Amino acid sequence: MRKYFSVTSIFIALLLACNTIKNPTPQEVQQHLTTAMQDYLQKTQQRDSNKVLFTVKSVAYYEEAKYYICDFKVHMQTNPNIVIPDLPKIDTIGTMHCRISKDFQIVTRVY
Repeated sequence: MRKYFSVTSIFIALLLACNTIKNPTPQEVQQHLTTAMQDYLQKTQQRDSNKVLFTVKSVAYYEEAKYYICDFKVHMQTNPNIVIPDLPKIDTIGTMHCRISKDFQIVTRVY
């Protein structure tokens, strides 16, 4: 009897542990994707990119098995805090396409 009780209790514990795994809502996924792309744009700055500011405006994504395929609408503008006479003012919105891993750590730009 004791053997069945311990097997049953282990089974119930595993069932509860697996049941507590939470799938993120679409709003949470969008927030994580936006944050990952914003971090990527800020951390992978090129030589003169401190003169340019990037702001992620929106994201459309499709979930694959190992990553998310994303299209981001990004606002790019020259940094208003830096005044350089030869640098023209840039203020534009464009699209960036990338893949982001399921853990939101690896961002790979496609174009």
